Formats: sequence, C-alpha cells, structure tokens
Amino acid sequence: MKLNHCLLSCQSSILLTLMLFPFLASAACYKITTTTTNPNSVLYTEPGKGTAKKWTGSIDTSGSMGTTPKVINVNNNQFQPLGSLVASGFVPFIEAGYESYDPDQILFRCSADEDGKLREFYSTNGDYLYGGNKLVNPALGLQETYISLARGLGIRIKNTVTGEYYSRYWKSRPLTNLERDSKGWILVKAKDFSNMEVELFKINYEKTADMPPAQSASGLINFINQPAGYIAFQGPGYSPLLKDGADHLTNYSGFFDAWPGAVNMSRRIYIRNASTCFVRNVTPYVSFPLVTINELASGKKVTLPITIDFYCQLAPPASDGMSNIASGTGAGQTAMGFLPRPTNVNKAIELGLTVPNGAAITHLVTDGYGTDSNMAKGVGVRIYRPSGMPLNLLSTLANEGQGDGYGWYPIYDDASSVSYNNGIADLSKTLYASLEALPREKITAGKFNATLQVIIQVQ
Repeated sequence: MKLNHCLLSCQSSILLTLMLFPFLASAACYKITTTTTNPNSVLYTEPGKGTAKKWTGSIDTSGSMGTTPKVINVNNNQFQPLGSLVASGFVPFIEAGYESYDPDQILFRCSADEDGKLREFYSTNGDYLYGGNKLVNPALGLQETYISLARGLGIRIKNTVTGEYYSRYWKSRPLTNLERDSKGWILVKAKDFSNMEVELFKINYEKTADMPPAQSASGLINFINQPAGYIAFQGPGYSPLLKDGADHLTNYSGFFDAWPGAVNMSRRIYIRNASTCFVRNVTPYVSFPLVTINELASGKKVTLPITIDFYCQLAPPASDGMSNIASGTGAGQTAMGFLPRPTNVNKAIELGLTVPNGAAITHLVTDGYGTDSNMAKGVGVRIYRPSGMPLNLLSTLANEGQGDGYGWYPIYDDASSVSYNNGIADLSKTLYASLEALPREKITAGKFNATLQVIIQVQ
C-alpha cells in the first residue's frame, strides 16, 4: 500500500512539473501597468527601454475626438446638403485611452517567439445602434459611415496606417518594427498603434427608430457613454477570438482590458442648430515686399489688407428650421477666428507666443521655422483690426469658444453690409496682416511662407 501510494504521489509530482514547464517556456504576453525593476519578472520594464504606468483600457467613458471641433452646428439642407462633410478631425492614439499615454509607454511585453504574430484589430462599436452598428441611409452614398450619437450626423473613422475605414466587421494589421529589451522580449508601445481620422457627415434617417435621442439643453451629447470605434490588441491571452471579418455585434473578445484605444463622441461634442454665416471669398495670397533685418529690428511693420466676404442667414427662407443668428462668442453665437496649421501652432507655442489664461497664439510663424535654413527666423505675422487692435489666432477647434483668449471674435466686428436677398445678407470686412519682429528672437534672413484658414463657427 505504501509503495502504491508512493507511486501515485511521484506520478502526481511529475505531472505537475510537466504542466508547469510548458507554461514557463511557451509564448506569452503580459499587460504592463507599473514599473517593475526585477529583471527576472515577466513584467520587467528595463530602464531606458520605455515607460510604464497604470492604464485601464476602453471602458465606456474612454476615448477622444482629438482635433475634431468641440462645437458642431447642424444646419438646414439648404446650407448643409445631405451627405456633406460637416466636421473632421485627427485622433492621436496617445489621447484615445481612458488615461493619456506616453508615446514610449510599454503596454504589453511579449516573449521573443511572438515576433510577427502580434496584431492590432479595429472596428466600430458594432453592438450599439448609435456607435457603429448600423450604416447610414444608403441613398446618401457614404461609404462605411455609421449612425452616431449626434442627431443628424453620421460618423466615419479611418485607420491612418492602413488607410481603411473602420467597419462593424473587425479588420486588423500586424504590429511591426517593435522594439525589444536586452532580454529579447518584444515591447508593444503606445506609439506602435494607429492614429485615427474622424469625419462627420450630414445625414437623414430611413427609420425614426434609427434617430438618437436629442442632446441636452446645453447641446452636449450626454445621454449615454459609448465609444464609436475601438482599437484592440491581440496576442497570447489577449483578444484571442478576434479575427478579420468577425461581427463586432457578437464578437468582442478581449473587451475592455486588451483594448487600449477608442473614439468617443459622448460628453465631448456640443451640437447646435443655429443660423450662422459662411465664408464666400477671402484674399487668397498676401505677398509681403522685401524688408531688411535692420528695418524689422527697429520696429518696422509691413502691413497688407485681407478682405473676407461672407454671407449670413438672417431670416427665412434662409434660416428655416434654425434658431436666430447672434454675433458673439457665447454659447450658440457665431464667431470668426484664424487657424494656422498644427505645425505652425506648435512652433508658436514653443517660442512662447501664447496668450495668458487662454489657448490662443499671438503670431503666425513660417513653415519650417528653425528647421529649414531658407526660412526666416525672428519674424511672424499678426492680424489687426482696422482700429489697430491685434487679434489672437486659434490653436485648435477642439475647445469651446471662450472669446479672444482662445482666438474667437464676434462675426459682425468690423463687418459692413453689401447686399440682402431672400434672408441672406452679404457682408464684408477688411483686416490687416502685419509682418513684424517676434519678441525675444534674433532675426535671420530668409523667406516667409505660411497659411491661415478663416473659420466661422457657432460657439
């Protein structure tokens, strides 16, 4: 009896060893949520190889709309025909989690034999009617555009690496060119995942039941927290059942722990239905004459006019179905601003050309500032009203108006009437672009080339 008992015990011990051995030697991935300094740990985060911190995954309140305008006006069909693009934006992956990511943040650490097997999956929120479950009215001809949380708007999301639109049916791409630590482990970092582009289109509905609830009295979409699209990670133990073409309606393997990114409109977008104004024409080019460094350094400004023509919905029939137009920077009012390209904004911020207690910048700097030796340094362009008051410039559309500290000014400021017909007023204003020395910067010779976009937006 003892001999048999010993045999049974030995066999059990051997089996246990055999069960443990393949686990330790097999392919594996681990979610990294803290800095671990033990080099023998599977969660080891080697100094100098990346950062680590807690991250949650794509719970319902996760996600971002990135640079998409925070306030969107849905107008009548005369001024926004069905199917027209109403707003768009760029959603960096590092902003798309529940918490923001550092680009070098390690999200997963995988054993060396997982090389070439790790994937990023992406889809719309296919199990929610207003998050990517149902395509918009096919008569609109909008490819891969889904009914959204915003009444009157369909949403389309693009993966910026593959160029593919998100679909209710999962798509994927391999995660390539991944870094390794000195132990040979693969490091999957935030910068390895795709960014997203978002487009919002004017739509109607085939069925009343497809229409989402109205937004709040303030215009904020807040009736439910649900993302419109997701990014998921697939590796050993994470999102194992995801596959290309699988329907998100029934396949959400890995949710939410292994899904690090999301696009989310809820509590991030305000919808207005207000009469407003539209740019009709603007001076296309301003060509400054040659000016010397000494002249600019001594305070000379080279100033040229900019003419902006626009029309406004003042009365029916132009304003049918819309609230009355109001000029200003308060909620529901119409304002004008000037938006540089993101790289020019970032350089202006780097140079300290910012507005205290606001988000605007003061000057437009040239493309290639500090990186292209052919472009001038130490000079910028300011926009002035006829009175001589300088205007601040927008840095983004992804915030509410909040006045001149953010680069917004009442639409009627400095405007004069040109004509009026069928409820539409043609208006015009002249502002001035001034090339001048920047504060605290040494002027160098070179060219100046930059772009400003005239923005009219309901706040």
